[in-house]
Amino acid sequence: MKIVVAGGTGSIGSKLVDHLKHKHNITILSRLRDNVISENVRIVTYSNNIEDWCYSLDKADVVINLVGESINNKRWSKKQKIIILNSRLDSIAKISKALKAINHKPKLIINASAVGYYAYSDKPQDESNDNGEHFLSDVCFHWESKAIEEFSSKTDRLVILRIGVVLDSDSGILSKLSFLFKCGLGAIIGSGKQSFPWIDIDDVVGSAIYIINSNIKGPVNLVAPAKDTNYSFSKKLGRVLNRPVFLRMPRFLIRIILGEMSQIAIKSLNINSKVLLDSGYKFKFSKIDKSLKKNYTKE
Repeated sequence: MKIVVAGGTGSIGSKLVDHLKHKHNITILSRLRDNVISENVRIVTYSNNIEDWCYSLDKADVVINLVGESINNKRWSKKQKIIILNSRLDSIAKISKALKAINHKPKLIINASAVGYYAYSDKPQDESNDNGEHFLSDVCFHWESKAIEEFSSKTDRLVILRIGVVLDSDSGILSKLSFLFKCGLGAIIGSGKQSFPWIDIDDVVGSAIYIINSNIKGPVNLVAPAKDTNYSFSKKLGRVLNRPVFLRMPRFLIRIILGEMSQIAIKSLNINSKVLLDSGYKFKFSKIDKSLKKNYTKE
């Protein structure tokens, strides 16, 4: 198959490409310069030139769109909020315009989203639940709505990946926390009782490949079938790194440090992967201890 991965040099995209390249021809749309990585993997610099997108998407069987400004890069100023949202909407618009121009209909389009779609709550939520009423849910709602509007008529099957907190020591939350925890500064946030919807990077990749080879469509939650809290996550990370975790960071302090972004750390998202589990997908890492140990044994 020909698979196009927009944002394929990011933390999730690069690992997904590493697994797909052995069986498929991969085109990566990236900010990086044009380059041929291997016999069946090439990078195409995406730009405002629609011809670049048309050339790359022509005859694609699967299109995977992972493009989006990281929500953790900067404080959520009004300007940064606009950048976060527009980075997601713009990539969808460009892909849609290119597909229309070449009159091509991929068999499958996968578009990223996040579990931030849901309302903050301790109650379990699955793909049937409505969106919440906070900044991240607003971003995800418009992100998904744009994908549905633009892609529904341009593919046989549209899948929306609502991705949880990805555990990967090379990037994301683990790369940010490792130094603090190793210095003995690991802390439990607030009460520590808030739900922690995590997924190992290998299951992000595994579930994406599983979806490609399935008949699944619509929204799909990517979170491990485990019920961990901020307390259990912090304690288990400290144990894997052989560091005690006894500090607590009060909510008011995390609000001062992170501003509105602090909601991610101090509020609960209790999310179930109902669609994946009902379809028969078997998680490689259903326990957070196993995921954390795997991520740090390579150090």
